[in-house]
Amino acid sequence: MWELLLQCASQGQGRVAFCVPWPEAVGGPTLPIYWYGILAAAGIFAGAFYASKHVEREGGDPDMIWDAMLWILIPALLGARLWFVAQAVIAGSTAFTWDQPLNIINSRLGGMNIIGGAFLGVVALIIYVRVTKVNGWLVADASLMGLFIGQAIGRMGNYINHELYGPPTGSATFGILVPQEYRLPEFQNLPAETLFHPTMFYEAGWLLLCFAGLAYIFWRYQDQVIQGVITGWYLILAGFGRFVIEFYRPDQPKIPTLPISYSQIFVAIWVIAGIVVVLDRLGYMRIPWIARPQTQRQRLQAYQKLEDDRKRQVRAAEKERLRIERRKARAEARTNRDEKVVPEETVEES
Repeated sequence: MWELLLQCASQGQGRVAFCVPWPEAVGGPTLPIYWYGILAAAGIFAGAFYASKHVEREGGDPDMIWDAMLWILIPALLGARLWFVAQAVIAGSTAFTWDQPLNIINSRLGGMNIIGGAFLGVVALIIYVRVTKVNGWLVADASLMGLFIGQAIGRMGNYINHELYGPPTGSATFGILVPQEYRLPEFQNLPAETLFHPTMFYEAGWLLLCFAGLAYIFWRYQDQVIQGVITGWYLILAGFGRFVIEFYRPDQPKIPTLPISYSQIFVAIWVIAGIVVVLDRLGYMRIPWIARPQTQRQRLQAYQKLEDDRKRQVRAAEKERLRIERRKARAEARTNRDEKVVPEETVEES
């Protein structure tokens, strides 16, 4: 069995992290666990952890994020997979047909695309907010800040999988190597030492830069950041970055007669939607079916109340700590006094 596990793990040009025993009736005797899946899971939980801290900072219940994950995660993964399959079919792939429907949802056959994941994820988030009556803008702000982190970590999986790279850089020193078997058809005849644009690193760097900027603004100027503005800026920044990087993604199917891809159309809509959200949240325009946002004065008052509550909780915790210490000190003093009484009585008797 150990030989089978080692043989399994040695396949895939480093894409397999390790293998586990698996029933032969369902594809065994081994099941490879890919780095892509591990990094995707790590990205999801790292993003959710930050999101829970964001909610807690705003005075909400951090468990709200973990509850929301149960509603959002599966629809988001399904949407990401379906959009990947749609893109592949548009590009002419025959790997996905109704004769083999399980191939459509099997993420091991290809991958996923964040655009579809974001669409169904937003739909699931709206349903979650409607059902549970939680603060939707707070959940959206926190979740999308976490998504910056999750996407960036997930891009490392793309590097390990030798996918989502750009065209040749034309340089002998800058770029990444792509094994022949993972190259697109138009690059198959290029020399083995050809270096390609690491577009997954470009996007990961942009996402982390955007996260760092928004996180700094939020933590430094929280009293001025109206809920929902971060959601708008995520759409603007993530959409803009993806739109630009798509020009360096030869694997994405282009719209006939146009130099842009189908994904670029959708991320352009993201940017427009983000601008509308920011303008609505700042009071420069009005989205009819959405409740009015706080004014700057109301936001400042709400933040001050939040800070007062936080200080009150700190004082209460400190009082409780001192109370416990006093009780412990009294108990120790009583014990020491009882221990001293025993020898004195013994002396009197003698």
